[in-house]
Amino acid sequence: MIYPYTLYLSILGLIIAFNIWHKKKNKEKLFCVLGKNCNKVIKSKYATTFGIDNTVTGMLYYVFVAIASLIAILFPAILNFSLFSIGFIIISGIAALFSLYLIYVQLFVLRELCEYCLGSTAIAIAIFVVSAVL
Repeated sequence: MIYPYTLYLSILGLIIAFNIWHKKKNKEKLFCVLGKNCNKVIKSKYATTFGIDNTVTGMLYYVFVAIASLIAILFPAILNFSLFSIGFIIISGIAALFSLYLIYVQLFVLRELCEYCLGSTAIAIAIFVVSAVL
C-alpha cells in the first residue's frame, strides 16, 4: 500500500511550502545554502501562477495528497474504484511537471536556485513516482 508513503511525503511537502509562505508573508529573508538568494526566486514574477502564489498552490496540493492518502488508508475499499487511483496519479503527475517547470525557470531564466523549492519539487516527483510505480 503506497498511501502511508504519500501521506508522509505530503506532510513534509506541506512543512516546506508553509515555511516558504510564512517567511514570505512576514517579509523574513530565507536562508539559502545552495543558491545565493532564495528570495530572488520566491519574490520573482514566476512566484505566482494565474495570480495565485505558488506556495499557496503547493500547500493546497499537499493537503489534497494528505487527505486522499488518509481516505485510502482509513477506507481501503475506495481503492476498488480505479477512478480514485487514476485521479491521484494524474494530479500528482501534473504537480510533478509543474514543479519541474519551476526548476527550469530557476535554472535558465532566473539563474538562481532555492533549495526549499528544490526540496518541494523532489517531494512532488517522489509522490508521483510512488503513486505511478508502486
